[in-house]
Amino acid sequence: MTSIFIIRDTSINNFKFIFCTFIIFAFCSGGKSFGNNIVFSDCDTCPQMVVIEKGNFKMGSPPSDLGRPATEGAVRDVSIPEPFALGLYEITYRQWEFCALAGACRTIKYPPSSNKDHPVVNVSWSDAAQYTKWLIYKTGFKYRLPTEEEWEYAARAGSDRSRFFGIDKIMVCRFGNVFDKKAKLVLGYEWEHLPCFDGFIETAPVGSFRANTFGLFDMIGNVWEWTGGCANLSTRGIRTNSPTNAKNDCSQRAVRGGSWLSHPPKYIRFSDRYKYFKVRDRDLGFRVVRELVNGDKAER
Repeated sequence: MTSIFIIRDTSINNFKFIFCTFIIFAFCSGGKSFGNNIVFSDCDTCPQMVVIEKGNFKMGSPPSDLGRPATEGAVRDVSIPEPFALGLYEITYRQWEFCALAGACRTIKYPPSSNKDHPVVNVSWSDAAQYTKWLIYKTGFKYRLPTEEEWEYAARAGSDRSRFFGIDKIMVCRFGNVFDKKAKLVLGYEWEHLPCFDGFIETAPVGSFRANTFGLFDMIGNVWEWTGGCANLSTRGIRTNSPTNAKNDCSQRAVRGGSWLSHPPKYIRFSDRYKYFKVRDRDLGFRVVRELVNGDKAER
């Protein structure tokens, strides 16, 4: 896993001080700043978070985009009005285990072939939401699942393309864990595979691939990531602009990013979305958002 500098004082009011401290550290000691993005953790067992600045972007992709399904919907202008923090990595078995030991999350055994730094899988949307509630209780800060808008904005990291690394299929394996030549050979599934080697058959330890320009890892591949967005839609790809629905009253939820099982080009795109009934599966995981407003403190 990539080593990073962790900042623990994360009050939004202290951004200028933290930013200067972070840049000095990165320059003097070789720490990574990932551009101007601040990295922090609220506690020793909490996920590492990256501060994402507010901004605007075009959500979706044009009809000419390689692999774009007809049902994806029109490109639209989206504003992210406030900065927020997003998980540097997908939540791992190691992080989930702390929640389980506290009695706040169900116990999940990690596969013998993996280790605790692999992303936790076989988590339902409700499981993921429960983990965020535990973080709120533990830290006093507001954690939740990202909206689809937040997720795509962070994944694009300023790029106007649905793949920041371009359309070369071989390049995909440098940035994400997908259904590649080795997975095809070992697993024997008949569907299309990507003509490259990413080094893993199933999940990979988080941070095994290159980060995007915001410093976020595995925004493509490894595991599909739950979002807070409702996806109770008749066709795949119709978008909503609603905030995270914390009432758990949607029949389906949107997932983003593709997984180690992803193969056709349409799944390896930041604008692609899929929907799941609130199930558990071996390529379903998540990462979390931490809000940065009103002094940061969340109501317990």
